[in-house]
Amino acid sequence: MDITIAENLKKIREKHSLTQEALAEALGVPELAVYKWEAGRLPVEYKMLVRIADFYDVTVDTLTGSETAVIRDNPANDKVTFNCRVCGGDLVYDYVNVTCRCANCGNKWSIAELYPKYARVMETINKANRILNNKTVLASADEAKLLFRQAAAECARFNDVISPELVKICNDGQKRAEQLEIYCRGKHFFDNKAYKSALKELDKVRGFRDTDAMIDQCQKKFLKLKKDKK
Repeated sequence: MDITIAENLKKIREKHSLTQEALAEALGVPELAVYKWEAGRLPVEYKMLVRIADFYDVTVDTLTGSETAVIRDNPANDKVTFNCRVCGGDLVYDYVNVTCRCANCGNKWSIAELYPKYARVMETINKANRILNNKTVLASADEAKLLFRQAAAECARFNDVISPELVKICNDGQKRAEQLEIYCRGKHFFDNKAYKSALKELDKVRGFRDTDAMIDQCQKKFLKLKKDKK
């Protein structure tokens, strides 16, 4: 294998702070293959070079050493097109779940699988969503918000039809993280029997998780406390 390609593959991976394991996972290849590419022990097929170039958003010539590394600037109307691998049918995108399925045969793929350059973005979005779905502490809400911001910033580097859709998801995620912050404050007051303060916070996020149930309990307990004082 051309030593220039091997060196460029290693340089650009390190520039993006990726491990060989992370790159292998994003490309769907064994980690050993990435190691051998960068060591010059295994040639990279042209189709794989195209996938790697798409992942880093550079040209194939950049990887082969034929030009200086630059970020591609795709025209605003550059349409992302990819037909089903099985039947060639049109793909329908589900940006919320970051997947797409064939309108004809129903086969489904992750967007990251079809567009490797979004693999890191997808990983960040999925991590943020897991935090929002499973954690109930203020620090976790802050972490999720930061992750969504990072993903949105990463998406802004790409100029295609997928990028703005994912940015919308990141913006919505930040709003949900803000809801989680309010929820956590309300739950803290609720757990400490400060029902008036809990009601004030939880009323801002009605419908979020078990907020409505806590509001109902707060109202009953708050009324009971008022009666007891009389």
